[in-house]
Amino acid sequence: MTEVNGLPSAGSIFDMRLTDKLRLACTLVVAALAGCASVTTRITVLEPAQQYAPTQNVAVLLEPPVRPHSKIALIEAQGTVGGGEAELFEDARRKAQALGADAIVRLEVISVYQPPVQVYDPWYGNPFYTRYRNPYRPFGYSPFAYGPFPYSEYRWVAGGDVKTLKAVAIKYAASEAGTLPAP
Repeated sequence: MTEVNGLPSAGSIFDMRLTDKLRLACTLVVAALAGCASVTTRITVLEPAQQYAPTQNVAVLLEPPVRPHSKIALIEAQGTVGGGEAELFEDARRKAQALGADAIVRLEVISVYQPPVQVYDPWYGNPFYTRYRNPYRPFGYSPFAYGPFPYSEYRWVAGGDVKTLKAVAIKYAASEAGTLPAP
């Protein structure tokens, strides 16, 4: 600990900048990890004996192509509350690349409303005047009219639309795999 003008100082400006950078880095890592778990994808391979090498590019098609192709797998990607279709398509594309597909064809996108839910969370509630710390008082009695903390141990988790993508991974016929489709 150093002294500046007779007063104790905790550290230099460099130390403060370092802690701010560390705090920012931790926040970014947590945000990145939270974003990774937003889509759940399930794959059903139609012919497990048939395996292909992973591909570099996978096209996203809204309608089945006219070119000859074979279906490799069924893909079902489910997002989280408030998520968009783009996240679903990107995750389905990554899974199709690993399967060796040339394209994925969208079959349907389903949107289901999830209502808000009340969840028990004891750390969210009143830390001083909980019903368990005052067992001699009637259940639910507070020494104040409304209590200093208006929150109970229950909190609401927001609801919203959850989207589900159903798609098919396809592989073009071997004779036309390297050619581009005609306009």
